Order: sequence, then structure tokens, then C-alpha cells
Amino acid sequence: MHTWPNIVLVALAYLLGGFSPGYWLVRWRTGLDVRTTGSGGTGATNVGRVLGQGGYAAVLVVDVGKGALVGAVARFMGVSTAWAFGAAFMVVAGHVWPIWLGFRGGKGVGPFIGSWLVLAPLALVPSLVLGLILLAWLRRVSIAGLCSLILLPAAAWWVTGARTPVAVACGTISLLLWSHRVNLRDFADARLQGTAAPPAEPPTNSP
Repeated sequence: MHTWPNIVLVALAYLLGGFSPGYWLVRWRTGLDVRTTGSGGTGATNVGRVLGQGGYAAVLVVDVGKGALVGAVARFMGVSTAWAFGAAFMVVAGHVWPIWLGFRGGKGVGPFIGSWLVLAPLALVPSLVLGLILLAWLRRVSIAGLCSLILLPAAAWWVTGARTPVAVACGTISLLLWSHRVNLRDFADARLQGTAAPPAEPPTNSP
């Protein structure tokens, strides 16, 4: 296959990733810029804070769907593993840095899950299992999910036997950690405050 169709695929993956249903749904329903509320993202979680469970579900389906669409198109075109996973990375990058919205978008989880569900679904299984275990301990879905991704590079190698998915897994994990940096910092601060010893009471004089 010629290189140009592959380049077009990757470019379109980025542009599709930059389509932010959360931004437009909140803008249409309330007139607000969802990035000025909550976590400042355009993803399902932040939209849910404004529009409730219905908005959360609608945005999650579309965000996962655009990642799955990129994976499906890559499969249909018969591109190499390197180009397919390159497109999977770019749909996440487009979601996080959408050119349409001044490079301020969501956190990238939905498109990541959608594209990997098509390209390498079994690679997600170890992270899913670990995430459920960590959730019982950490009580935070996003934090447990991020921590569970430590298994993704090894799982990607096990499933595909190729280097590119491993590299893309590492790059995607880095991008997701960066996009969730505020959440991670807040979680760490809360944990430190929760485990810190209470300040000593000032001594009192005996009567």
C-alpha cells in the first residue's frame, strides 16, 4: 500500500478525535463552555456534572465510538500494525488537543478504549482485572484505571508480538497521565492529608 493513504488515515484520526461532543452538547443545551466548569475537560465525566447521567452516557458512547471508528477503518484499509496503532494514538491526541477548540479538550480515555477495543481487545483484559481490584482499594474509578494501565505495554506485546503497539501503549499512557495530572495531584494531596498525623495540641497549664 502507498504511504499517502496511511498519512491521510492518521491525519483524519486526529481531526476526528478533535470532534468534542461534550463541548457541543453542553453549548447547545445550556449555552455554557463546559471547559469553564468542573475539571475543565470536554469528556463524559465533566459533561455529566452539568447535564447528568444522560449527558454522561451520550458523550461516552460518542467518544468511545470515534476511537472504534478509527480502529475499524484501519482494519478495513488493511494498513500495517504500525500505522493502525499510530492512528489509534492520534485519535486520543486529537481528543486531548482538538484543533477546533484551541487545543483544549478532554482527557482521552474514551477514544483510547474505543480504538484498542477494535485493534487489540485482549490487551485491555489484564488492565481491566487490575483496575477492578484497585478500585476496591482506591475508591476512585479514574485513579484505579490509570494505575491499571501499567500492564498495557506487556499485554500489547503478548497479544500482537509487535513493537509498535508497545510504543503506542507507552505513549498513550504518558498522554493520559498528563491529561489527568490535576486529578492525580488532588488525589495524592488528599491521601497525604488523610494519612498525616494530626497536629499536636498546645500544652495547657495545670490548675
